[in-house]
Parts: sequence; C-alpha cells; structure tokens
Amino acid sequence: MTVTATDNRTRPAGTSGNRLDRSAPAPLPAASTPARSGPLGVRAGQIVTLQVAVALVLATLGQNPLLIAGAALVGVALVLLSWIRLRRRWLFEWIGIGLRYSTRQRTLRSAAPPEALLDLVDPGATIIPAELAGDAAAIVSDAYGLTAVLELGDQVGMLTDTPQVLLSPASLLPAASPETPPTRIQLLIAGAPAPTLSAGGGTPATSYRQLTDGRLLGYERVLLAVRVLRADGWSEDDLVRALSSAVRKVSRRLKPVPSRVLGERAALGVLAELAHHDGVQPGRESWLGVQLGGLVQTTFRLRRWPDLRTETGRRLIPRLLALPATATTVSLSAGPWVGSGSEAVRVDLTVRLAATTAPALATAVQALRRLLAAEHAVARRLDGEQLDGVAATLPLGVLGAGPTATTPNTTMAASAVDALNLPIGLAGLMIGTNRHGSAVLARLFRAETTRAVLIGGVRAAQLIALRAMALGARIVVQTARPRVWEPFVRGASAPSSPIAVIPPGRPVGGPPGSQLQPLLVVVDVGPVAADTQPGPGWQASLVVRDELAPVDVDAVSRADLVVLQPLRPHEAQLAGLALGLGDSADWLTRIRADMVGVINRRVLRWALLSATPIEQQLIGSPARF
Repeated sequence: MTVTATDNRTRPAGTSGNRLDRSAPAPLPAASTPARSGPLGVRAGQIVTLQVAVALVLATLGQNPLLIAGAALVGVALVLLSWIRLRRRWLFEWIGIGLRYSTRQRTLRSAAPPEALLDLVDPGATIIPAELAGDAAAIVSDAYGLTAVLELGDQVGMLTDTPQVLLSPASLLPAASPETPPTRIQLLIAGAPAPTLSAGGGTPATSYRQLTDGRLLGYERVLLAVRVLRADGWSEDDLVRALSSAVRKVSRRLKPVPSRVLGERAALGVLAELAHHDGVQPGRESWLGVQLGGLVQTTFRLRRWPDLRTETGRRLIPRLLALPATATTVSLSAGPWVGSGSEAVRVDLTVRLAATTAPALATAVQALRRLLAAEHAVARRLDGEQLDGVAATLPLGVLGAGPTATTPNTTMAASAVDALNLPIGLAGLMIGTNRHGSAVLARLFRAETTRAVLIGGVRAAQLIALRAMALGARIVVQTARPRVWEPFVRGASAPSSPIAVIPPGRPVGGPPGSQLQPLLVVVDVGPVAADTQPGPGWQASLVVRDELAPVDVDAVSRADLVVLQPLRPHEAQLAGLALGLGDSADWLTRIRADMVGVINRRVLRWALLSATPIEQQLIGSPARF
C-alpha cells in the first residue's frame, strides 16, 4: 500500500507489528538523522542532469563551433541550476520556491472570515461536522487527509500550582498496521512570555520579572491535531472511522490531562486566534514573513535537533515559548512511521514568532538563533514559504500548504522524541506562592468574561492590577474614592500603558480586550449586584470590598474567582456558606496577614502574596489589617 501525504511523497504505509516497549529506552541519539537522498543531499535527478549536460557537449564535438558553444552553454546552465547551493538549498529549489511564491494567493482581504484564512493556508480544505468518539466534532478535510482538533488542559478550572506533563506525539501514534491508515499527530503550544513584550521595561514588568524570574507564561493554548492520511484502498468512510478510533485512543492515553474535541465553530475560532487573525485587518505574505492581525510574523523549521540527552536539550520547547516575542507558536508533529515494524518516525518542529513591529521581531529572531546555537541546533527560516510555516503552526496536522509543501527533514527514534519535556499549565497571573514555594496561578484572562471578587483592601487590589499590567492588560479603575488610587496610578502608569480612573456609572470605553491585550476593570464602588450576563472574552472585572457583608454573598457565590484576605469570624462564616468551603473556612481567620485564599469552583488554594521590593515601595504592605 502507498500513501500520498501533504508533502506529496509516496511512503510505505507500514505492515503489522507492535511498537517496541519503550519503558526503559536506550540511550538517546546525539542528533536527528536527516532524511536525504544521498551524500550532501544530492538527488538522483542531479546526477542525471549532469550526465545530460556532458552528453550534450560530447554529442556536438566535431560539429559546427556555434553548435558546440550552444551545447556548452546549455550544459553549463544545467549544471549551475542543479549543482549550485545557496543557504543550504540547491538553486533549482530556490527557483521552484520563487515560482510558487509568485503564482499563489498571498493576501487575505479585510474582514475575511476564518474560512478564508483556512483556504489561504491550506487551499481546498473544508470543515465538515462529524461524530468522533461519541462527541459532536469537526473534521478538517483536504486532498491529503482528515484532521480532528483536540484542546488540552482544564478549560473550566482557573487555578493551578502544579504543571502537567504531556506525552510526546510519537507516544500517541498508533502502531503501524495494515488495519490503520498512516497517521500524523501534531502537538501545538502557543504562548506569550510574562512579562509581555508590550510591558517593556516599565515598573510592572520589572516587578513581575522579580516575582517570577521569567519562568512563567502569561498566556498558553495547547491543542492536538490527529490526522489520518489518504491512502490507496481507504475510502472516506474508512478514514472517518479510523480517525474516530484514533481520537478515542489518544484521549485515553492523554489522561489525566483533560481533552475535548472541538466542533466547527470552535475549530475555526482557534485557527483565527492562533494565526492572530482579528477578522478586521487584511493579511499578506511576504518573502520573509506574514502580516496578520497587525502583527508581523515569521516561521522557522528545525533542521538539526539539539542533544536530547542534556537537560537543556530536553527543555527546548518550554524555552522556545519564553522567547521575547509578542507571541510564540511551537508545532511538534510525529508520523507516519518510517518503514514497517520500525521505531523510526518522521518528526517536524516548526516555530512561528510574532511581534508588533519589525525591529521587535528581529530581536526575537536573534534570541531564537542564540538559543539554538547554544544547543548546536539549526533552524531554517522558511523564506518564500511563510504560508507553509503558518499552516504548519496551526492545528491542521499538515506540513505546509499544498502538494509541494516541504517534507519533514528529520527521522528520529521515537524514544528520542519521548525524552522532550512537555509541561503545560504554567501560565496565567501569579497570585503568590504555595507552601512549597511553587507559583499559584489564576487564569484571569480567557476567551470568556471572568468575574472576580476580592475581600480585603485596596492595596491587595492594586497589587493584582500591577501584576495584570505585566501581562499586557489595560487597566480601568472605576472608583468612588479616586484619591486612594491616585498614588498608585501615578507610580504605575506609563505613556504606553496608562491607568484610566473613572467615576461609578461611567462606561469603560476604549478598545475591547483581546488575547494579547486583555482588559481588567477594577470596580471599587461599594456593594454591587452579581453580574450574570455573558460578556466579551479577554476581559475581567475585579470587585473590591473592604469587608464581607450579607449583601455581598450573592456576588461572591456567583463569581468565577474569589480572593480572600484574612477574615473576621463572621466574615469567614459567610464565605464558607457562600462558597461551600466547609471546615476550611475557619482557616481564613488564622492565615498570615500577607496570605490569601483563592477559590474557584470550590477549589481552594492558599497563597503567600510575596510582594516584591517594587510592590512594597509603590503600594506598601498588602496586608488587610
């Protein structure tokens, strides 16, 4: 059986046989093995071209001198085209890239829907509804395969203090078998560093860097694409059944990490979000990058892997996500298997960097090159193929757009891929530290409105607002006591990130929150009714109450997130009843003055606020009493 994959190459589909037991893997290889056709990447066609050039010259010997000269010129042209190498590519390859670049669609009109983005990066692809593993889902269908998209991580819970570790895509691949079509598994992680690039070197960014040592992300999105490739002998219905089976097995293997299959609307939304397509501004591919959603982006494909026997090599992907870019997207895909009964697998790693300006993007690119050079790894920027890079960094399971897309250039042992460290869950707003010294994170900004309540003091609210500014958030303070906020606003504001102070009842105004610039509205106006109406995404409201009274119980019980500083006994009783804390409510009267209890869906985390020197100087002690 043969299979035509997205790279338009014929590959063996594999035969029966189970994968080897990798519970005790052999020592890891120092580097990946390039999948080339011969020494130095020489292809059979180049040898034939050289022979043709020589034959042309030999055939004209003894003929008219003009004929000999013409044959010699043709021969030289053939040799130059097939044997000159520029930046690790043959000249004929660059010509092919240039022709494809100049003839394909490279623009996206203003206000284009996500469907238009999908057609741009994967021409001819459509999204069709289906039922996979018993759930309503969407399948991305194109000429080369079917893909289902799963979102990983807890999408309901907002608190975390312990990261989860994912299995590698190679571990999730089904065993090669005649009963299973060739499969590719793609893990995609998108994130933004904290502090964000937009926070610059201002007071919030400097303070947050002191707090976290740059170890945490401000934002994270984790998706998995399961793709079955079209192959001879496999009908459309067969592929759908195989995809459903693969999704079921992958979901089972991923536990305890939660996963859910995305439907049509959610899948399209994820594609637009990860490509940073805001649905308003036009998009355009250039030779060196892509401009989408007001961001300039560029993609790289890893050509040589670092030594995965080292700790820094195994932590390659978390280190890539911490690069100084506005946002970074890393795609790691594995499959299909190489040969039958083999542990070797095709592996591809593509990185997309995004920034607001070209100089900022150049800084991120330099940081990427330094990181890879320190690990003796090599990545190639996809010049002339940037749309292929965008396609490869979206949860489509493809390596590029169309039949001429670049093939994965490495073949690795599955055990080597499994050695990669793939933690998730270390993203969000750092509230403080737990008793083990680990960060307690709250996913304050998300694709839906977050309603938070703080029972304590203004200084604790100012501390949360300052840390939110480090995540790129725009702050609006709605208060009836502006003089209390004036010193903080004066010390924390910057020309690029001013804090707006408005009186009660005035509309917030300004642009809505977005993934890269969320909105935090601090409501410090006294008792307020619980807000139960759905609101826009990437916006959070923080209701500040100096004390917990019976009038606040409804708002507290309906809040997505509640932050409690040390309470008086009657306040603790009210909080316990409103939040279902049981005996834990008594501890709210005995915790340290610089501690808080953070509650989300009856999950309680204790956190030491751990105010930094800058926070102490700007705000003072955040203690309530």
